[in-house]
Amino acid sequence: MAQGVTMAAAMIRPLQRPVPLRQSVYDALIDLIVRGELPPGQHMVETDLARQLGVSRQPIREALHRMEAEGWVDLRPSQGAFVHVPTDQEVDELLDVRALLEAETGRLAAAHAASAAQLARLREICREGQAAAEGGDFGAAVTANNVFHAEIAALGGNAVLAELADIVGRRVQWYYRMVAPARGHGSWAEHAEMIDAIEAGDPERAQALARKHTERTRQAYHRPLREA
Repeated sequence: MAQGVTMAAAMIRPLQRPVPLRQSVYDALIDLIVRGELPPGQHMVETDLARQLGVSRQPIREALHRMEAEGWVDLRPSQGAFVHVPTDQEVDELLDVRALLEAETGRLAAAHAASAAQLARLREICREGQAAAEGGDFGAAVTANNVFHAEIAALGGNAVLAELADIVGRRVQWYYRMVAPARGHGSWAEHAEMIDAIEAGDPERAQALARKHTERTRQAYHRPLREA
């Protein structure tokens, strides 16, 4: 009898709790920044944000303090919150980490035998991203770029590495938006090369292409706007 109770209890799954309001507000504000709707230097007025998101000022204030600690915003005494303006050093440091993570996720993805469906999915994302870039929809292109790299990380089979790549990728997505027009077709051509390396099962080539891909994003970021 006791055994039956234990087996029954083991089959019960914990209930899914709703996402706390402060987390939802945090995610919404991060998305506004990443999508460029709150550009670097933008004043983030608590009352305006609360009205737009349909919440009180308290979760907005909590989210802003968390975002300051993570480097998304700057809180200035007597002035309020402003979207952080990244320095060149910050971008370089982040892209250094991105290069390490993407090189490894690319290597692992190529080392694992990707299925025809997985390869088709990568090519579909690549086509969608390239079409968006060519059509001037850089918001969609940036989103597709992030999805593409997340798919490759998932193919590698290392959940911890994929989680780290996702955390860094969100911040890179913010910076990538600033260079998406300059990267345009070139970025997606590089993605297509990475898919070929993964399909060929060539870890070294996939790793090298991933490093070069990140380096070209760095070069585009530092290139003066008039040359982009």
